[in-house]
Parts: sequence; C-alpha cells; structure tokens
Amino acid sequence: MPTPRSARANIAVPFLPGNTVHEMKVNTARPHTLVYGIGGPSVTPLKQTGSLISEKSQIPKLDFSVAVLDKLSDPFHRFNMSARATTFDEKQDMKLSARNTYRPAIEPAWLKHDRQVLRFNAYFQEPVHENPKESHRIRACTILFYLEDGTMMVSEPKIENSGIPQGTFVKRHRIPKQNDPKGSFFSYEDLRVGMTISLYSRSFRIVSCDEFTRSFYYQMMGEVMEEDQEPPVDSFHAEQLEETSVPSDRSAILADFREYSKVALGGARKNEKLQQYMENDRKVLRFHCYWDDSTKYGTRMYYTLHYYLADDTIEILENISRNAGRDPYPVFWKRSSLRKNPFVSPVPGMVEPAADIYRPEDLVVGEVIDVMGRSIFLYDCDDFTRDFFQQYSGYEQASIKIDHPKLVHVKLSYPPHNGFGSEEDSLANCKRLTPRPPPRDMKKFMTDGDKVLRFEASMSNGLPSDGVRRFVVAISAADEHVSVWELKQRNSGYSEGKFASKSKKQNPATAKPFKLQDFYVGAVVEVSAVPFYLLAADEAALIYMEENKRDFPYSNAALVASKLLDMRETLRQADGLVGCMDLQELAQDQFGIQLVSHELITLARAYGVHIDLPLERMSVDTRALLVAIR
Repeated sequence: MPTPRSARANIAVPFLPGNTVHEMKVNTARPHTLVYGIGGPSVTPLKQTGSLISEKSQIPKLDFSVAVLDKLSDPFHRFNMSARATTFDEKQDMKLSARNTYRPAIEPAWLKHDRQVLRFNAYFQEPVHENPKESHRIRACTILFYLEDGTMMVSEPKIENSGIPQGTFVKRHRIPKQNDPKGSFFSYEDLRVGMTISLYSRSFRIVSCDEFTRSFYYQMMGEVMEEDQEPPVDSFHAEQLEETSVPSDRSAILADFREYSKVALGGARKNEKLQQYMENDRKVLRFHCYWDDSTKYGTRMYYTLHYYLADDTIEILENISRNAGRDPYPVFWKRSSLRKNPFVSPVPGMVEPAADIYRPEDLVVGEVIDVMGRSIFLYDCDDFTRDFFQQYSGYEQASIKIDHPKLVHVKLSYPPHNGFGSEEDSLANCKRLTPRPPPRDMKKFMTDGDKVLRFEASMSNGLPSDGVRRFVVAISAADEHVSVWELKQRNSGYSEGKFASKSKKQNPATAKPFKLQDFYVGAVVEVSAVPFYLLAADEAALIYMEENKRDFPYSNAALVASKLLDMRETLRQADGLVGCMDLQELAQDQFGIQLVSHELITLARAYGVHIDLPLERMSVDTRALLVAIR
C-alpha cells in the first residue's frame, strides 16, 4: 500500500496528526557496496529483489584474453587506476596455464609420436669357418625404430653359455642408407615384414613384428602388413632340438653324472621344482573315490584322494565307517608320487625305467586309476578342484551320484512268550537283570477292581455240533484280563467249566492285547484260536458301558440316534413301537445304515420297552426316538 505524504494523494484519510500512514520496511539494513578483492577495493551495487537484499556481489573475474595481455605488457598500465591490478601470482598462473595447455595445430614428431616405437624381429646369417658340421649360423635380433626422432637400434637377445658376445648390436642413431648418393636415412617407410635391409654391410631379414607396429602401418599408410614368418633353423640348433626332444638313456645317465660331479665339488643342488612349489604351495586337489573288492568277503571301500600341486604327489586315505570291524589305519597310500608303471627291481643295481607318474590331467571324474593293482574309481571332487580344472584346461569335472546302501540298525528282539506266567512279567525279566513285577495302574485298580464285563457267547466256527454250546466271556475292567467259561447244556456232550484261564490275551485282528472297546454285543472275538460271537451282555456290563459312553460309542444313545437322522419321515409314519430287528432291517434295506446288535439294545434301553427281554422281543418307541433325533 503506498504511503501518501499529502491529503491530496489519499482523500479517504485526513491529513491530521496520528492519521499519516508510513510504509513498513521489512529489511532496514544499509546496502553494502564496498567490496575488497584481489587488486584492491571496488564499489559494486548490490542486487535487490523487491525490498529485500537477496544476492551478494561477486568478485570480478580476471580476463586473460590476448588484448588484456597485450595491455599488461605496457609498463605504463601500472598507473591506470580504473581497474583492479593483477597480482604476481596470477601472472605466474597465466604463464603456466598457457604453457601447459598450448598445443600447436601441426604437432611435431617428438610430440605426436612421443614414446612410440616400432618393433621388428629379424635375423642375419653369420658364416662359420673350420667346422665340418655347419657352414653358417642363424642369429636372431630385434630392430627398434623410434618414431619421435627417426633413430634405429638393433639388439640381439643374450643366450646363456653361447660363447658369442651378444646384446646391443647397433646403437641407437639415425642409420644412413648404403649406396644412396643423396645420403638419406632409414625411415619407417623402408621397413616391412618379409624385406631384407642392409645395415653397415650386413643383411637383416625381417620376419615378424608386434601388434602396435601392424596397427601403425594400417592407420598411417593404410597398408596391411604380411603375416609373420618363421626364421630358418641352422644345423647347430637342429641338433640341439633333436637331443632335447628325444632324450636317450645315455643322456640321462650323463646328466645325473654331471649333477653328481657338481655337488661333489661343493656346488649347490639345483631345485627344479622351486617355482612350482612357490606358485602352488598349499593347493590340493580333492577327489572322492571307491574300490570294489571282488574277493569272497570283500566289500566296497571308500577313499579320499589328495593331489598336491606343489610337488605332484598323491595321498589316499581310507574312509572307515563306525563299527566296520577294520583296523584304524586310515592311510592307504602314503604321500608320494604315484607311478602308472610300477616297477620292482628283482636284482639290485638294475637300471629302472623312467617314472611315468600321474598328473592332474590324468585325474578325471568317471575314470579309473590303478593303484598297485587296485582299480580306484573317481566319482566326485570338491569345488576348488572343479575351478582349478576349469582354469587349467577348460574341462568341467562331473559329479556321479553313488547310491549308498541304507544303513539299518538291527535291534535285538525280545524272545517270544513261553507260556509261563503273564507276558508282561516275562518281558520285565528280559529288560532287567533283577526281576521286577510289571507296573500296575493302581488308580484304575482301586476304582474298577471289582468290575467285570460279562457277555453270553456262542462258537462262530460254523460247526453244527458247536452251535448249541454257550459260553460266558468275561473281561476285567481293571487289568483287561479275559477269561472264558462254558455253560452246561443238556445233551451237548461237553461238560461245563473253564474254557480259557484269566490272562492278558492277544487280539489276532489287531495283533495287540484285547481292550474293553473290543467287546460289545454282536462282536466276534477270537480267544485261544476259537471265534466267539457275543450274543448278549449282563445288566452290570450294560450299565458300566452306558456310564462310560465316551469310551463305548455303541452305548451312547444320542450318538446312535443321530445315525437315524435320514429316517425321520419313516419313523413318523410308524408312530408307535417298532421291533429292534424290524428297525435294523428297515435301516439296512432302505437307507443303508448299519446297526449292530449293541446299538439296538442301547436304543431299546433309552427309548423303548421290554428291556429285560431278549433282543428279538425288544421294541423302540418311535415318538421318543424322534424327540431325541430333533
């Protein structure tokens, strides 16, 4: 809002004391215009945004253009006070920057080809006099051409005990061309693979070059260099190659004799495997293998093979399992070189053949190695061994799965019961050295000690003569001991009395001792190899089973009634008493519901009449049964 100083500018506000409105400044700081920098102080106004000062002035940058440098070269520029003076350090920085960043448009050779050298491999032929075996000798050398100054250098690699002064053959300098009246020098255009050049009256044949030389000729001249050539082999080197490629027994004997003479004179023995030891120390290849012993009492023997890369030795250890019955000597093959051609000298002093030992390339998973006449099969290796073969030879070791026979722990079984005493008593004698009576459930013995479930039974063996016989099958609720008595029947031909003594008896159907739940009306139990069909139960047995209906589902009236849920309409039509046998037949034929005799007795005792009559004469009240089903 603008703040007028007169009443004319703002008529709404009278120009009276106390009514003058002034502008409220947010930032009342004084502007800072004096800046100190390199070259002295300078006055620079601050940039403002609205009513706030938001940016500080920047120190003026130095201008290093050519016009400014020319002006600075005049000594009278010191008296010019219109601009900031340049310090001595800034002048030095400008000189160094111009010196380090300047690069001419046409670069000289010493700058363009700095540290670039063309390398050629060549040879020359040297005559050999007064030697009937050879007339000349081929000497290899290296020609280096330095592109930065056009100089050349020829050197011959030194060979130990050659007897020839070797090394620098021609020092580095510009080599002139022979038979050239202009006196020109050799350049890179005069050097090619396959050419012969003459340096100081000696002819050099160029046979090869390195990759940088080939790329230089292709980029600079668009020329593809010829393929590398093999230098010729003179008679002296051919004889040396023949001796080293086909060593004879005499050469080996002479080599051993020379080594012996050197050591005898105080020389040190040569360690030929030092480098191998330094590179492969503590590096071991590990293979899993086995040997099938085909003898009469032989078995499969498992081993672990260790190959030491430091000295090419092999160690084989036996993997003896627990309780194998073998002596605890795990080392099958002591660490040493394993020969492919084992040799036993029959007479001392005989010359043994050269040892052919196993190498890493001979150990392949899936193949067999011979260890003193035993065929050892390699079936697996560790991860380090696989990585080594992948880097060493590019071969991927396999892994063969071996089906090990499953170990079965055979336990001693208890002897069968001999018939004397109870089976629990005999089993307790087998478990302890001191005979002890079998434990008893004293709580159950105190509560159910006098309770016995008695059932009337008949033989169910299908013989007409045994069909008229009647038995009483009793089972004790405390210890589940079963006993059988035969009732007296007139003209049956059998006397009454004990049929099976009271004892713990085995149920052939379950192969376990009889339980209380195995006894109910309508069940068939086999005692002493005789099947008994349970016809009825006494009142005490029925009451005990109804009181413990959780353990006896056939005595649970509500559970039995729930099985007849689909028969509600049929039971409503009956509307009265229905015989138990009729109800069983109706449920079986029309609805496929199986009702055993004990379930019919339970329904009759809960919802019927005539509960003291035989099952054939018992009835069920359908109205009470429908109320229970709902």
